[in-house]
Amino acid sequence: MNRTALLLLFAALPVGIVIAPASSGPDDESVFVRALPAGQHESVVYVWTSDADQKDPDFLSVLDADPASPSYGKVIATASTGSPGNEAHHFGYTTNADRIFAGGLFSNRLFIYDVATDPKHPKLVKTVPDLAASTGFSGPHTFYAVPGGVLIAMLGSKEGGAPGALVKLDNDGKFLEAHPAPDYMYDVGIKPELNLIVTSSWAHPHAVKAGNTPMDQVGDEVVAWDWKTGKVLQVEHLDKSPLEVRWLHGPAARGGFINCAFGNSVWHWQVGNDGKLAFHRVIKLADGSLPADMRISYDNKFLYVSLFGGGAVQQYDVADPMQPKLVSTVTIPQAQMMKLTPDSKRLYVSNSLLSNLDGKVPYRVRLVNVGPTGMTLDPKFDVDFEHFPTGQARPHDMLLK
Repeated sequence: MNRTALLLLFAALPVGIVIAPASSGPDDESVFVRALPAGQHESVVYVWTSDADQKDPDFLSVLDADPASPSYGKVIATASTGSPGNEAHHFGYTTNADRIFAGGLFSNRLFIYDVATDPKHPKLVKTVPDLAASTGFSGPHTFYAVPGGVLIAMLGSKEGGAPGALVKLDNDGKFLEAHPAPDYMYDVGIKPELNLIVTSSWAHPHAVKAGNTPMDQVGDEVVAWDWKTGKVLQVEHLDKSPLEVRWLHGPAARGGFINCAFGNSVWHWQVGNDGKLAFHRVIKLADGSLPADMRISYDNKFLYVSLFGGGAVQQYDVADPMQPKLVSTVTIPQAQMMKLTPDSKRLYVSNSLLSNLDGKVPYRVRLVNVGPTGMTLDPKFDVDFEHFPTGQARPHDMLLK
């Protein structure tokens, strides 16, 4: 790919602009999204949801998150994809949060929902039938809004093998550019103040679809890129399956955390004065814990880690990021994706990973109230995903509005 194409793909903000102060969230999907001010309580939680037996269409679920509402903690609406078997996995806002881009991990379909006209009743406005055909890559995973469109981390090539890529679509889902990765791809985190992108690894689409992927088909590399040019700056090898890229919040932050699912570990990185990322393993979990997701409080004091294998969510004090201290643990069977509110007081947790990896547990979305002294489950927010009109459903990624 030539330099002009790369500049189109990774068009950055002008030098000197400071964005993403620690008080403005939620920015776990993208530091460019302005969806919910820090002082505003969320009214709904969107959940990207798969039909469990894959016979009926997958859908976007809308949960009532207003504690004063009579339907608090209930599913108040769904918006169908119109097609089954997509593997509804990850989704994300556009920069102004008026649309949701939602991907079919296995089908390579893209579903674009309008969530501005009537936030409690999203409307499917466009379906891109095959991202592999339109972009040349398959396995849409992380959706990361950037100026002018949405970056999608694609797990692999059009044929389902290596390499993965970052592709950019405009806000209508039209393909703009693609940038192949050195090999694997999974998550994306951008730090414009440091002119850095960090991406992570899982496995290529054909291996993910097979289910229990052999370890020799699982990646271990974390890649640092130049945000303005798209040049690969650094490749580091950690434990197997480094997943969630979580930069610490705020323009002054120079580090972050990444969880290695099959290494049962959490690593911290710090950007040195030379621009290089130095990685250190800072948490070693019990074998089989399978850390799945992480969130960092917006004051950078606490790290939350979901343990898919361990059936729990853990809270760590990371005032010293090199020496996390366990503060609290709550039990949630098959804990998976999490979403932290901008005031860092509420943590939503889903419990479905993949159709071919989930165990036999009741599918739910729970709410954990969090504070400096620990975590407690909210007994009033325990959303049942077992009894939809189409039967059992599997909740994965979540967004707040």
